[in-house]
Amino acid sequence: MLRFCISLERLLERLTALAGFIGCAAMVVMVALIFGNMLSRYALGLGAVWAQELEWYLLSVMAMMGIAYAMKFDDHVRVDILSSRFSPVGMMWLNVITALLVALPCALLIIHYSFPFAETSFIRGERSPNSSGLPWRWIPKALVIVGFVFVATESVRQALENGRRLVQHYTGRA
Repeated sequence: MLRFCISLERLLERLTALAGFIGCAAMVVMVALIFGNMLSRYALGLGAVWAQELEWYLLSVMAMMGIAYAMKFDDHVRVDILSSRFSPVGMMWLNVITALLVALPCALLIIHYSFPFAETSFIRGERSPNSSGLPWRWIPKALVIVGFVFVATESVRQALENGRRLVQHYTGRA
């Protein structure tokens, strides 16, 4: 059973790493695109609505993939007023409880309520209101679902990791 949990934990960790890589790649492309837009607008007097909208699409990729990756490295916003007083074992318990009772249910609720939002956009063929804007307005909306699937994945991974560490602590196994 322990081997299965460790294997599952590693698989989920790789999925979170994938989300981080995708978010990082989107950020690099977005910075290059913003620089190109700025250069073309101010140096050449040219501008493209589709390019500005693509910045928003890339920002949504970066943000939604980055949430789970930030969770993995504990770089997310958290209130340390109470948790700073906990022992390492208390922190493991807190991490298990918050992963299973806060992060995972919130992620699942957001997925549940975001699905019809993205689905309606897809079915209607929603596109930019600008004539030269991008089609596929459903993509950034669907990224909310994808991003929170990664958050749910990372929540389960954190619960498994901290649960395993607690078992090792209480059983004396290293």
